Amino acid sequence: MKLKIFTLSFLSLVLLLSLSCRKAELLEPEQPKVIQFTVTGSTTVDLEYLYRDSVIATTKAGTGSINVKTLLSVKDQNAQLLVRKKGSTEIILSKDVMPAPFNQNIAIFYDGLKVYDQAISLLIKGYALTGELEFLLDGNIILSKSGVVDNRSSILINKGTSREIQIRKKGETTVLFKKTIASNIQQQNIQFFFDGVKIVDNVKLDPPANSANMMISAKFETRYPAQFKNVDVDIVFYANNQTTKVATKISPEIRLTLAKDGSFNTIELPPLPGTNYIYSFDILEKGTNTVPYSSLTTPLITSGFPFVANNGRFGTLTFEAGKSKLFLIRDKNNLITTTPRGTALSGELTDLSQYFQ
Repeated sequence: MKLKIFTLSFLSLVLLLSLSCRKAELLEPEQPKVIQFTVTGSTTVDLEYLYRDSVIATTKAGTGSINVKTLLSVKDQNAQLLVRKKGSTEIILSKDVMPAPFNQNIAIFYDGLKVYDQAISLLIKGYALTGELEFLLDGNIILSKSGVVDNRSSILINKGTSREIQIRKKGETTVLFKKTIASNIQQQNIQFFFDGVKIVDNVKLDPPANSANMMISAKFETRYPAQFKNVDVDIVFYANNQTTKVATKISPEIRLTLAKDGSFNTIELPPLPGTNYIYSFDILEKGTNTVPYSSLTTPLITSGFPFVANNGRFGTLTFEAGKSKLFLIRDKNNLITTTPRGTALSGELTDLSQYFQ
């Protein structure tokens, strides 16, 4: 009996010592964990990244993009990665660093004033017929261009919010066009045509009703206001044989009437007789065979030759079956030196289609 009591006491003592050892082991601090932290985005100023009061990385503004990847030792739940402007004590962003998971990251889009959490791509594509346009983001100019505009920008934005793009003439305050930029569409665009007065952004290039034809929409603008009669004009089409150089008026006659106010009008052109043909055209006063230009009170050219119809000798339009095109037609001076001599005004085409496709 005494032996049993002694054995039981001994086992109890061993168990107690074992539990004491385990409790002591649990009191030891956990070992630091290593995680990988990634910072991406963009910035317009130099940035520094701090962890535990030390600068662990920097980003140069000249590179534009942020791409920082570093290993961090995390001992507790209170660790933070801090971001500040280089040379400043101002913290622009702080992010908790946790012991898990191994891969952790943040995105920073900083314009020097405010931090955003994402960026969308905005394509501004169009044509300014005259003058220079300013493009503003929330009232601040981000772009100023004349003529052809083809610009892709990153618009910084926070999720669930929106920003506004405005267009105005340079040096003026009147807003000609505005568009809301949403945060949930990664690729956005503005396509426009500026005629010197207003901005058109809803031009639709519908395909021709007959796929064998070519659809064209056009507007007319004169380069010679002193001689132009300020009337509506007809664009009269010819089939121009590039082998023989002979132009023949299309029969039955095809006329596209374009208003003097510069508005667009549309017509379908049928196929030409062969691949060696192009369309050429004359510019006439609406409903007549008379050129829409007055006498040379101010000589257009030094010779002072009178205005004559060009009878399809000039003006080039390449036929493309099934295509829909948008053209700006401006008159162009052509000197005819054969008898009878004259000044023939043809059209010079600017293809605006690319800005609405």
